[in-house]
This record gives sequence, structure tokens and C-alpha cells, in this order.
Amino acid sequence: MFGVADFQDIDRAAKGALRHPMGPFELMDLVGVDVAYLVRMAEYEQTGDEASKPHPVLAAKYATGDYGRKTGKGWYDYSE
Repeated sequence: MFGVADFQDIDRAAKGALRHPMGPFELMDLVGVDVAYLVRMAEYEQTGDEASKPHPVLAAKYATGDYGRKTGKGWYDYSE
């Protein structure tokens, strides 16, 4: 855990309290962690805004190749 809530807590809150069909981490796994990372990098490169830089945890996930459903593991494990 890196702060007050882990990614599963955030997904549960988004689905429960905000009534979203899926949480942001589930969505990243569906779209691709690599896509999320590359979009943030492109935004950072275009704007130079440090706030647009991918979070180090997202960068680490990208570096290990855990891209979500397409690789069998992202924030969640799909190997089963």
C-alpha cells in the first residue's frame, strides 16, 4: 500500500459511492496499463507540466510489462 487506500479500495469506492460500472484501475487493466502510461507521458511531453507525468507506481507497472488483461496481469491478476 502506498497511501491511505490501495487500488482495490479505490475501485470499490468508485463503483459503490460514485456508481461507476468499474473502477479506474479495472479500467486501466481493460484499456491497457501501457496505454495509460503512454498517454500520460505524451501529455507531459507536450505540456511540460510535472503533474502530467505518470506516477512512479504506474511507471513501474509499465516497466515490468504488466499491462493488464492483455498480458494476464496488471493491477489485478488474470492468470486463473
